[in-house]
Amino acid sequence: MLPPEYNLTDPRLYRVATTDYVTLVQLCHESLSHYLARFYKVRPDYRIPGTFFDDLASVDVSSVDVCLVVGLAVFFTVLRHHFTEGISKPLAAWWGIPILHIHKFPESLWKFFYYSLAWGFSFHVHILSGSYNTFYDPLSIWEPWASGRIPAVSWDIYAIYISQCAFYIHSIYATLYMDMWRKDSMMMFFHHFIALSLITLSYGSGHVLEGAFVLFLHDNTDLLLEMTKLCVYAKKRENGEFYRILDMLGNVFFVLFAIMWLVFRLYWYPLKFLYTTIYAGVYLAPQDSPFLPVIGSMLLILQMMNIYWFTFIVKMVIRVCRTGEEPEDNREWDTTAVSGIPREQLKQLAQEGKLPSVSIKKKKR
Repeated sequence: MLPPEYNLTDPRLYRVATTDYVTLVQLCHESLSHYLARFYKVRPDYRIPGTFFDDLASVDVSSVDVCLVVGLAVFFTVLRHHFTEGISKPLAAWWGIPILHIHKFPESLWKFFYYSLAWGFSFHVHILSGSYNTFYDPLSIWEPWASGRIPAVSWDIYAIYISQCAFYIHSIYATLYMDMWRKDSMMMFFHHFIALSLITLSYGSGHVLEGAFVLFLHDNTDLLLEMTKLCVYAKKRENGEFYRILDMLGNVFFVLFAIMWLVFRLYWYPLKFLYTTIYAGVYLAPQDSPFLPVIGSMLLILQMMNIYWFTFIVKMVIRVCRTGEEPEDNREWDTTAVSGIPREQLKQLAQEGKLPSVSIKKKKR
């Protein structure tokens, strides 16, 4: 590969911890114009789509990596099944989760379990370990690329990549066959495909620290979403008991979820990461790096998805403020599909205290 055009100490680089939106647009316009003007000088023989597929064939993914990912994806799927049957459903029956939420509780508990571990480890790697300064100095991501050669992958970043790649493969299957179908399920399926493609291309081309930073900026909101849902599902029981502490915690987690989505996905993701990749990557990555345009496009698509999903959050906030109703996943279709009872009838039954629980004994009959 051709070495980077600049180095990190070059005075021509705009280097800050977090930029602003106006500056980001100006910097990206400048860098993309520069990239397009330089592209055919460094890759004069590039042809679409032939050269792209040639580059794709050169992606460095070993058979060991593939076996690990596939095996771990199968493991996640099997583990989720046993987690659901052995922990989630008995817990839901023991707590007396009403039928309105009985089908959603196991899904949320599984995702809470996974994201607690995944984001907890990611937080340790990026913030607590002291091994990387990507959050406070995003352009330092490109320091290992100074020679123009693909940098070595450390064990912690490798662990994040292999586990997350496996989880997205599992999630594609789960979206189609295990999760409750929602209005945005096809969007979620597309998101998992984009994420899986990003992980594969970035790993195969050596951009692993960048990819791990993306995951760090996204997974915490998934964790808070599941914490909110679990509190909503568990605060009212079939016997009429109402747990005010869970109601309060659900509201707190929902507010934190909305704030964290705004801060991590709509503020820090574009102003730290897109600034680092779409602007600085043009000057600090190898000049002939094969997948920068593709990866950059996918990162922008991911940001558009973040904005799209934020509209659901805004609608939910407006509804809660106007009506005083509890936070509820407004992406869901009518509950007839999962319970056999229309949502309005379920709400009426809930008000009358007539909702049955789904217990282990009833499931066996």
